[in-house]
Amino acid sequence: MARYALRNQKKIAESLGENFLKWLLKSLDQHFANHPEINYESGYTNQPYPVIHVKNAQPKTDSIFELYVTKVVFDVYNLAYKSCMG
Repeated sequence: MARYALRNQKKIAESLGENFLKWLLKSLDQHFANHPEINYESGYTNQPYPVIHVKNAQPKTDSIFELYVTKVVFDVYNLAYKSCMG
C-alpha cells in the first residue's frame, strides 16, 4: 500500500484553516487506503510536477483536491497542495 507525506501543513492550516487541513488529511488517508496504485492525471501540460486528484471525504460535498507529486521514494509519495475544485 502506498503512503504519502504532505508538505507545508503548517502553511496550509495558516492560510486555509485547521478544518480545511483536517479534511485534506482525512481525504488523503482514505484515498491512499482505497487505491493501492496511484494514478496521475493526464492532460496537464506546463505543470512543474505530475498531479493527482483526491476526492474530498467531507460529507455532502463533491469537491476534489489537486496535489502535486513532487517525488516518489519507494512507496512514499511526497505531495504538495495545489488547489481544490468544485
